[in-house]
Amino acid sequence: MATLADLLKRYIVAMYDPTRGAILMELGQEGELTPTQIARRLGVTANNVYHHMRVLRELEVVDPPRAVPRETYVEKYYRINPELAAAVNSDPDWVDKTQTDMSAADRKALFCGMFMTMAQLLMRAARRYQAMDDDDFERRFYDTQNIMASVNTMDHAKLKRRLASLRGMLAEEWSADADERAQDAAAAAAGSVRRADRNLVLMASLPLLWDDEPGETKEP
Repeated sequence: MATLADLLKRYIVAMYDPTRGAILMELGQEGELTPTQIARRLGVTANNVYHHMRVLRELEVVDPPRAVPRETYVEKYYRINPELAAAVNSDPDWVDKTQTDMSAADRKALFCGMFMTMAQLLMRAARRYQAMDDDDFERRFYDTQNIMASVNTMDHAKLKRRLASLRGMLAEEWSADADERAQDAAAAAAGSVRRADRNLVLMASLPLLWDDEPGETKEP
């Protein structure tokens, strides 16, 4: 049986692929889902999800499915390994700790996979928001201050200061909210937390490498 340290490394390997990353995001939010439910949420085929689920099973990141017999078929519900899910949800620094002995190639694969997963999530959100009534969007998100989007550029020194400040703030909140997180986890496990009560937070800082695209010639 794999150790928790091994499972965390395998979780990171799973995130190299954006579709598997998105599947893990869905399972992390809902606890348990069928491949059909995941396919509907991600806008992909069920066969595609089954393929990725086989990989996640081989990595032992996802547990064997819970079978629920129906009248003419059997529904299979998948979930992330509970010990792994608890570790990921209880330690905000688990990625940093786990990737300390990763190779440069693995670290690059991780971040590329995470950025592509973010891109998928943002496109899904944009399509949903575009389909909403303007007044409903205003009422549900802007008026309640439940949504924020910002794109900024800054020099490296300022970025380091901002990130250091943000990490400090998150560490303080994480420590102070330990009891509240435990209550939220229990409520989520009991199915008493509505999706509308939760928010997805995406954060990224990107060097502007595309300022000098390969093959471009800068003007003198």
